[in-house]
Amino acid sequence: MSSESEDAAGRGETGTSMREKRLAYPSGWLYLCQHESVHFIIDALLQVDPKKEFNKTELADFAGISTQSVRRHIDKLVELGVVAETAGGKRYHYNLESEVGKRIAELNGEINAIGAGRADPTDE
Repeated sequence: MSSESEDAAGRGETGTSMREKRLAYPSGWLYLCQHESVHFIIDALLQVDPKKEFNKTELADFAGISTQSVRRHIDKLVELGVVAETAGGKRYHYNLESEVGKRIAELNGEINAIGAGRADPTDE
């Protein structure tokens, strides 16, 4: 199926595509992952000791994204409980105390257990 026919197939009577509807009313998963930078932030968090504290610049460096991207998304991650603030909001750590943080770590562990992921992004 071509991208044109896929696009046409996903459009309802009003001309709104299913993608547009999903973005307008996202599931929790889509809300969390709708920005690629968030993928990289969470991936980086999953590879550090949850007790390790970091600032926005350190997280950006480890995630391989810009500090601006971390600034843009860190509040959402705090709100969801993925990261917790320390030092008056100047430092952060992965929050395994929250349900969302725990479940992300559990999902990551399950996916890695079936061999679909790697623990070290520098492995070749």
